[in-house]
Amino acid sequence: MPTGFAALSSGPPTRESSPLIKPSRKQVSRACEWCRVRRIRCDNNRPCRNCRVRGGQCSNNRPDEVRTLPQALKEIERLRFRVEELDAQLEARVGRSKPTRSESSLGMLTPSESVTSPSSLENGAVKILWEGIYVASARSEQTSYYGPSSTFYFISRIGAYLGTALQQPIVDQSMQPRGANKSLVSPTSSEDAQDTEIAPTDNTASAYLSRSQEEYFLSLFWESYHCILPIIDEGEFHRHCAALWDTSRPQRKASPLVDIILALSMQYGFAFLPRDTSATSKQDGHCEDATIAGRWYYRRCQSLLALELESPSLTTLQCHIYSSVYLCCASFQNMAHTTMSLAVRTAQILGLHLEPPADMPRSEKELRKRIWWVLYTVEIKTCMKLGRPFSAQESQTAVTPPSDDPEAASLLGGILGSYGTDVTWLTYAVQCQKLVATTCTIYRSLYDKFGGVLCQKGIESPYKDPQALETCAKFLSSRTSLLQQWLAQVPSGMKTSRRSSGSPFSTDRTALNIEMAAPLWLQRQRIFLELIYHTMCMNLYRPFIAFSPSSGTYTPVAERHAAACINHAIAHTQIMHQVLSESDLLNGWQESFQWQWNASVTTIGFLLAYPVGPSTPAARKSLDKAVEVFEIFGGNFAVAESAAGVTRDLAAKADTLINRFRIGIVGGAGMGEDSGFQSNQGATGSDMGFGQMGEAVQGMDRSGYYSEFMDWALTVDAFNSFEDFYADTCNPADLWAFNEQGKAALNYGAPPKAPTASGPCNTK
Repeated sequence: MPTGFAALSSGPPTRESSPLIKPSRKQVSRACEWCRVRRIRCDNNRPCRNCRVRGGQCSNNRPDEVRTLPQALKEIERLRFRVEELDAQLEARVGRSKPTRSESSLGMLTPSESVTSPSSLENGAVKILWEGIYVASARSEQTSYYGPSSTFYFISRIGAYLGTALQQPIVDQSMQPRGANKSLVSPTSSEDAQDTEIAPTDNTASAYLSRSQEEYFLSLFWESYHCILPIIDEGEFHRHCAALWDTSRPQRKASPLVDIILALSMQYGFAFLPRDTSATSKQDGHCEDATIAGRWYYRRCQSLLALELESPSLTTLQCHIYSSVYLCCASFQNMAHTTMSLAVRTAQILGLHLEPPADMPRSEKELRKRIWWVLYTVEIKTCMKLGRPFSAQESQTAVTPPSDDPEAASLLGGILGSYGTDVTWLTYAVQCQKLVATTCTIYRSLYDKFGGVLCQKGIESPYKDPQALETCAKFLSSRTSLLQQWLAQVPSGMKTSRRSSGSPFSTDRTALNIEMAAPLWLQRQRIFLELIYHTMCMNLYRPFIAFSPSSGTYTPVAERHAAACINHAIAHTQIMHQVLSESDLLNGWQESFQWQWNASVTTIGFLLAYPVGPSTPAARKSLDKAVEVFEIFGGNFAVAESAAGVTRDLAAKADTLINRFRIGIVGGAGMGEDSGFQSNQGATGSDMGFGQMGEAVQGMDRSGYYSEFMDWALTVDAFNSFEDFYADTCNPADLWAFNEQGKAALNYGAPPKAPTASGPCNTK
């Protein structure tokens, strides 16, 4: 055997001769930052051995981080179980059913969650709205939706209250003024007649005007609608009109833009002519109402616009805007709203909601901007007036506001120019746009707040819970500073000064000092801007007029808003009455008539809600002035004449209830069924269910309890002012007793004082 083989096979191997077997090294998922920078071995200890030896801070001391895919999957599973655990806890706390996984992934909520979870409203997942009403207007038997900010909604509340207080049904249509007819045909035609002609027949060919007649009406346009709605190029329009006339033809070629401007001008101009209401005139079909004057031009314009629906132009959009204004002034509110929505979509098709191209001439840029912002303003006004959703969304608008500097006012052939250093003929449009945008901001936030409170309280109307109304009133108080900011930036040249040191845009009831030396367009713009301001404020405050306040709840902020509302309504009526009596600046302006109707309805509602108060006598006198305003307008169009009659009727009903309230106070504890006020716990009106005025009066004498608002209203000054108004119609002894009974009410049941020689009525 070879010696080498023997040596390998004899005895166990020694340590030196056996090969080394290395143990497997422990794997480290990730070295700490200190070891990784120095490229030295690290371990999984916390801290690692190297950092522990050097006495430094080790990054391994931080919480576990997901480093591998298995760890990530485990972390995801842990978080999923945690989310389900939190959902179960929330479910047990809120007491609602848990949404399905598909609903949760889409951000959808179950019906129970949308009603019972106020947090869902704050997170934007669901939006609760204060719903309006469905009511038929005087134009149609078909019901239409009107929101809580609309005049129709307020009229419905008035009707519900009167129906309960007078114990007789009140139809909403009976409280709405009626126009000349129900459709854009001759006012002498049957209400059921359907005239589908587009152009006049031989019998009505005279409806189209000659060239001289058209030029006369067009001359009225520039200082009327053009200075209020500056959306056309004057120079281009004049050239366009001249090109339409051919000496070989008795009439010009059809043009939708010229037709609708003529329709507007005729609607405005016919108001200066006395209305012919003779029987012969009606029989011949020549009776003309100003509201629908120029209807043939309007209808021909619509037939021509129908051909441009697929390929609209800037002229198409201008026609839609003017058509909407024409319909609004003719009291066709739904048609006006529909046309305005079409105008918004047309403007978006043309890209007017975006900034004009940089290479476009400034004149065209300014025109496009003015058209968009005029459209936005009119559309917002219309939607807030009717209480319906907006078509033009501010979040989708990128175009900057137009300019009103002298250079911009002279572009596009402008002939009106400027007045002073801070006003041009474009300033009104810019300031009106700012006012409407500011009001819209307050309006949106206020009605969002209404929706949130209704959701939280689980009620359908804020009048079901006085505290809900008070909460919303406090919210509105935090937003009204925006209107003050707008007032602060209005140029002085856009304000109408006052006599007796009064303030413009205030409710101090001082008379206007109209600057007759100013241009006609500026005088009209100043008055329009102030009337719109009062209308916007009045509409914001009007929801806080509650007809039947709870006898145990004090809502001071809501009552202050109600007082502010009537103050703006009175200021509006006084301006209208003075301007119509002393000038012709508002003659023919049907939209100003609609503003006055809105103010009159608000005044009637306030009188019914607050039969005694510091503002009650002034409100009642203002209602008489409103009737005079309608009578002035009634000489031009039938709807104003109808509004005068409706206002007289509602004023008489308000006087009846106020007189019953007065007698109830004088009669004291003896007041009962004879007073006409019965308990009405089962009323179904819009804000019934809080007790009637008679119940409050009876409670004052029987239990000594009275609301704090009535404590404030029944002061000496309030009763003296109330006495001044009714002094001519009431017995002086009754007035004195009324006054003394009110004073006694302040002492919560103290008996009336004995008659003395110092009684306020003894000197009459």
